Amino acid sequence: MKKTKRFLSMLLACVLTAALFAGCTGSNSSSTATASKDESASSASGSTEPAKLTYVLPGNEPVEVSRGVAAVNEKLAADGIGVELELKYFAWDVWDQKINLMLSTGDDFDMFAVMNDRVTIANYASRNALADLTDIFAEYGENIIANCPELAIKSGQVGGKQYGIPAFWVESALDHQGLIRTDLLKKYGVDTVPTTWDELTAAFQTVMANWDGNQKPYLPLIGTSQVGGYFFNSDNNYVLYENMIYVNQDGTIMNYFETDTFKESCQNARDWYLKGLINPDVLTVTSDQMNNQLNTGDWLVHAGTIGDISSLKANYPDVTVDDFAWVDFDTETPEIRPYGTRNMQAVPASSKNPEASVKFINWLYASQENFDLFIYGEEGTDYNKLSDTDYEAIVDETGVPKYNVATWLAGNISFEYLNANAPTPTNEHLYTTDKTAVDGIAALMTFDASSVQTQVADVNTQISAVIAPMACGAVDYDSNIENALNLLKTAGIDEIVAEFKAQFEESKK
Repeated sequence: MKKTKRFLSMLLACVLTAALFAGCTGSNSSSTATASKDESASSASGSTEPAKLTYVLPGNEPVEVSRGVAAVNEKLAADGIGVELELKYFAWDVWDQKINLMLSTGDDFDMFAVMNDRVTIANYASRNALADLTDIFAEYGENIIANCPELAIKSGQVGGKQYGIPAFWVESALDHQGLIRTDLLKKYGVDTVPTTWDELTAAFQTVMANWDGNQKPYLPLIGTSQVGGYFFNSDNNYVLYENMIYVNQDGTIMNYFETDTFKESCQNARDWYLKGLINPDVLTVTSDQMNNQLNTGDWLVHAGTIGDISSLKANYPDVTVDDFAWVDFDTETPEIRPYGTRNMQAVPASSKNPEASVKFINWLYASQENFDLFIYGEEGTDYNKLSDTDYEAIVDETGVPKYNVATWLAGNISFEYLNANAPTPTNEHLYTTDKTAVDGIAALMTFDASSVQTQVADVNTQISAVIAPMACGAVDYDSNIENALNLLKTAGIDEIVAEFKAQFEESKK
């Protein structure tokens, strides 16, 4: 597999396979569980009662989550793990707010999902919000260590301490890829898959001009989150860290927003915005709205991948898994692996049973049977195995399974099945280790932002205010970049980059 035009990675992490792309409007209710926290405490002191594990996740709660969790708890009890699971979901649009509030108030919960490209493990650790799992990992994490490469394990470390339990669920070197709908290209008279940016632009304009769908097929994009611009530039040799630090494979480390790469991204995004290929209201698009667009199938090209086409079939009943193509504008440059994994689990410092989280994930990676039960549900009820490598989810009338947990949350390549309803390029590229990929020069480093946490907060505020509108094309680059850079420097971006450089040099030792 070769390097493609680098695509906006966050879109991948949040949409790939997540509940088959149901809109992220999950309730705050949780699955039932019988053990109280008092009972959990007694378990720690030698009682036979299992320790309660409250696991907090983003997105939609599965319709039959109680049934699914009950089956998991029955197996946990039979295996003598001493842990009883409870799942609690928060909708995407309130996720960061809810987690930050729970961490700051010391709420009683035990594990939560971390997406390094949303809020990094280092960010949480810098607030002293997480439990140090180093010793617990060594004692109870044998299966985790066995099924995750060193690069993935180190992705969960900050300052040499283990704070994250990695989910090595996908080849990370493919995070900047994307898909195009070949069925729509054919429908609107485009005979070949675009192989250059200009060809893609022309094809998109043709489809847009002749579109007869329910809603225009704008590029699925949340304007307020558009920062990296991988989709819009031709630089194939860098990784963007902390949404602000540009790290090139040649050793260049600098403020991303001062690079020609960012300039190109903004200019291309602006061109598409003016051509009507980006939603004119892109800055108000929510996660739910973007996921709804992906579900309905009213899109031509997506700066990411999708994990299931079941929901698309409601509007496009003839679509097949082969009606998608990998967008590839560079077949020479190797993919860069930015880190071992971007998704992991963390344990809040307030947890009364920090060892329960490690025990549970270790149990999850102990056997295919355990993994299948928690991730896919009950065979014959929630999914059917089609072969040793393929499965098919059993879905309701809306195209969503009654129980499952998205593999990007806690999956592992060693155990995952390929989804028979996933686009062929998704299965071909994401779930096999890329033998041609190279590790990023900062891949083994986890940035500790504790010494510049005030600057990080201030810079992120300015990124949302003055960078995102340029990055999604809503305003032009030339008229706004000087003021934006001044605001970023005042907020402290130079200090952040300097601290990153210092830690990078230290990490090389």
